[in-house]
Amino acid sequence: MRIGVHNKKQSALKQKKPALKSTPEQDKASLKHVGGNISANLIETIYASKLQEISTSQAEQYAEVLLAHEDSIQADSSVKASDGGDDITEEKDAADPIASTVIPNINAYLFGTIESREEMLTIMSEASSHFTSVGKKAATWKVHANAAKFERHLDEKYGVFRPFITEHPEIEVFIRGVQRKYVRGGYSPFRQGDAPVDKKTSIIILFIMHRNGVKMENLILGATFFLVGLQPLALVLLIVLGRYLLDGRKKKKVAGWLGSEVKVVSSYYADAKDDAAKQDILRRPVGTIISDNDFKAVEPVGEETYDTMVVGSGPDTLYTAALLARTGRTVLVVSPEQDASGCHSIAATGGISGKIRTKYNVPFDVDASNVAHTAKQQRLLAPALCTDSDAQGGIRFSRIGTEADGFTSDILSIPGMGVDNRKDTHPFILRAGGAANIANDTASYLGDGWTDDEGIGNSTSAGYLAGCAAINATASEFYVSKLVQDSAISKKLNMKKNSSYQEASVRYSSGFLDQLLPLNAHVRSLMAGIGMKGENLPPSKTSMAVNVTNTCAQISPEGFSYPVGGPRALCHALASVIEQNGGKVITGVKVKEFVYHEDEETRSQEDSKSSEKDAGVVEVSKPRCHGVQLVDGRIISVGTEDDKCVISMLGFIPTFIFHMSDTIRSKYGLPSGLPALTERRPLLHFLVGLKGSAADLSLTGADWYRLPNASLALDERDPSTGQVKQGLIGAQVVDYSNDGTDEAKVVEDVKDDDNESASGKRDKRTKGGAVLTKVKRNKFKIGESWMKVSFPSAKDPSWKERHGDVSTCVVTVEADDSFVQQFDCAPKIFSNTKHGRDDYAHLLEKVTKELSNNFPQLKEKIDFISMIGPTRKGLSHTPLRYAAKGIKPETPYPGLFVGGSDLTVGDSFSGAMVGGWMAANAVLKYSFIDHLYLEKNITNDLKQFLKSPQNNGVEDVAVPLPVTDKVDELPQSAESSKEE
Repeated sequence: MRIGVHNKKQSALKQKKPALKSTPEQDKASLKHVGGNISANLIETIYASKLQEISTSQAEQYAEVLLAHEDSIQADSSVKASDGGDDITEEKDAADPIASTVIPNINAYLFGTIESREEMLTIMSEASSHFTSVGKKAATWKVHANAAKFERHLDEKYGVFRPFITEHPEIEVFIRGVQRKYVRGGYSPFRQGDAPVDKKTSIIILFIMHRNGVKMENLILGATFFLVGLQPLALVLLIVLGRYLLDGRKKKKVAGWLGSEVKVVSSYYADAKDDAAKQDILRRPVGTIISDNDFKAVEPVGEETYDTMVVGSGPDTLYTAALLARTGRTVLVVSPEQDASGCHSIAATGGISGKIRTKYNVPFDVDASNVAHTAKQQRLLAPALCTDSDAQGGIRFSRIGTEADGFTSDILSIPGMGVDNRKDTHPFILRAGGAANIANDTASYLGDGWTDDEGIGNSTSAGYLAGCAAINATASEFYVSKLVQDSAISKKLNMKKNSSYQEASVRYSSGFLDQLLPLNAHVRSLMAGIGMKGENLPPSKTSMAVNVTNTCAQISPEGFSYPVGGPRALCHALASVIEQNGGKVITGVKVKEFVYHEDEETRSQEDSKSSEKDAGVVEVSKPRCHGVQLVDGRIISVGTEDDKCVISMLGFIPTFIFHMSDTIRSKYGLPSGLPALTERRPLLHFLVGLKGSAADLSLTGADWYRLPNASLALDERDPSTGQVKQGLIGAQVVDYSNDGTDEAKVVEDVKDDDNESASGKRDKRTKGGAVLTKVKRNKFKIGESWMKVSFPSAKDPSWKERHGDVSTCVVTVEADDSFVQQFDCAPKIFSNTKHGRDDYAHLLEKVTKELSNNFPQLKEKIDFISMIGPTRKGLSHTPLRYAAKGIKPETPYPGLFVGGSDLTVGDSFSGAMVGGWMAANAVLKYSFIDHLYLEKNITNDLKQFLKSPQNNGVEDVAVPLPVTDKVDELPQSAESSKEE
């Protein structure tokens, strides 16, 4: 019976098959068998089967214990029932341990029950499935492992921010997404995959952009996108970063500034008690005459008071010095003239009648400070003039001319223009009003078509003026390029390549005139005269750049203006700024030469490489300019430190030829291109004192010119073809009346080398059948030679308040061969010759006769005439002047800079000012990026750092005007605003 029960429970246990199924091979597998070749399912193969055996064994053992305990209980019960004694029980218990066992504890067996065994099998099955199942649930343990690893990484990466990220799981999702995108290259600054267009197409696109005038910075961005593969977002970030850095640069001072702030100055007339005191200041010359005790005979280098020296006279010199003084520099102005303003005065015993003769000198403005585009010029002057009471330092400008004459600024007398006989002349009046007025006048007086509402119509002159304005739009880029043309960046970007002004500067103006004005020779002569009034140079030798600049100045809608109080008022204001910033203006300084410091290194280098230098192989470093030596041997020095400099406003020829020692010049040479240039013929100025005011003498503020260089061209028509063969503008009229003919023969005025074109071919032609002959214009001829007459006193509305009924006239002519002689050297220069009293008297007689013939009302009004000169006027306006690389502010000699009109256009107030502005910027070393991209320069920086004047709404002017004389309001037009 017991055996049956026991066997029944055993069979029941055996019927419970394990949930894990395994192959016979797996059942037979053991730890030893899989040690060298691990199965992919270790749980099912090894651990599950082993645990299954253990659980079965424990279950069977527990069942046997239970059965034995049950049998023992039943046996005890039977014995007690039959025998009724305890002794027998004790003996059985000692003999049979099983029978004496107490009730077994189930907790002693791990798998004592079927449920625990089944639970173990289920756990093993799930574990096996967890690590070895296939499909969507494959390798889920790896997912959990990676998740745990990611959690650990979060702890390491976010630290204290981990709780916040845990509370906001979307942040974690976002971060994981960013990480995945970054791994795939989604945040790379460079493009992933194929480019939108291939490289060939990209190059074509960039070329088209370049040809259409796209700015260089935009071309660079396009190249980074198409060729480099920069992402659009990276481009935006690059632009933002670049703009941030550039804005920071724009708000900072460049390294050349020596002062921490811009000093506020007072006006030069601040101590004047009344208007009479203001007028009295203008009667005095600008500057202080140098004395014998001002400088030592020999001043050693290193004991200097000033750090900048500016050598020259006139408003451009003082303007340059004032700009630099504003930046914290102590500037010394060295003026060769007695008046730093450039005005010349007649001595008190010179013959002026009345009290003026015994008390004051009368200033003569020999350079005629006519200002075009006045509003633009005032903005250029303001940073140098600004005081605590007025943004312009009290300086005002008055329009030249009157409303009755249309604010006439110039009167041109061009031989043959507007008349039938080439020997006659008919003056052409240039009025204010812009290109429209000139086009209307050419239509009326020269038969040049008609103009429409837009001012063009079929007028060839209107089209020519519009073309000049378009070319002049790139003039500023051309002149700024002279400040940075040696920069490596500027060379790579080739910034001057697309400048139409630069292209015009190396071409002759005759080609433009003949092409744009082919039919009307009178209009061609007029435009040639407007473009080249200041020098007796025909269009066949004149650069188109100067023609464009002068033409655009003439078409200024408001006309020309003149400083109230004359150039002395302007220069007194500038000199006051210089002196209040620690500088000084000394006059009457006779400069012998510039002095240079040759240190031992420079000398040794020059000696060791002299042979290479002679062969043109090695360029020897040049000595540093640190001052000037006077004719009496005194030396004025600013020192040899890197921040010290000397600026010459005398021009390139005086600086490097007449004021440089032969030793220095022969050792170290001249600036590049200068030997190929030509000095323009010096001028003679006749200062004429007139009895009577401008109103009494019917004088106009307009300048009168006779321009043989623009004389009418003789066009010829071919009878067989009907084509017009254009003549030569500026040809010389030669009267051959002694040869028995009435026909005038035309001979071109040519020189040996100046007649060569840019291609190297000589332009030799004959006109009217005459043989081409060299003719020297070396003698002044009445009615023929170049001449200019101006009345400076008639331009200044405040003149009469200072000088009474006295007027001034300046007659300018070219110095003929009696006064100068040209030397055929490199460069070609003029040298003064000794002239006798007869030469002076003869020329004076001719000039007086010319003045009386052209202005009959002055015959009995001339009080005295005095001649000054010959005066040098810089380089001739040929294309070579604008092509020479060495014609720039910074010279090859360290510490030496050149400013003035030689850098721009001669005989122009604005041109001289811009030349001084260029020199000041070169001293402060503004970079290529500063000028072209940030518009950062000395004037813009001064505007940024200057304090606004406090005038409490009251206008503070330097020169008070009579009640009847008002300064005319300067009109602004759309054309002038656009150009400015």
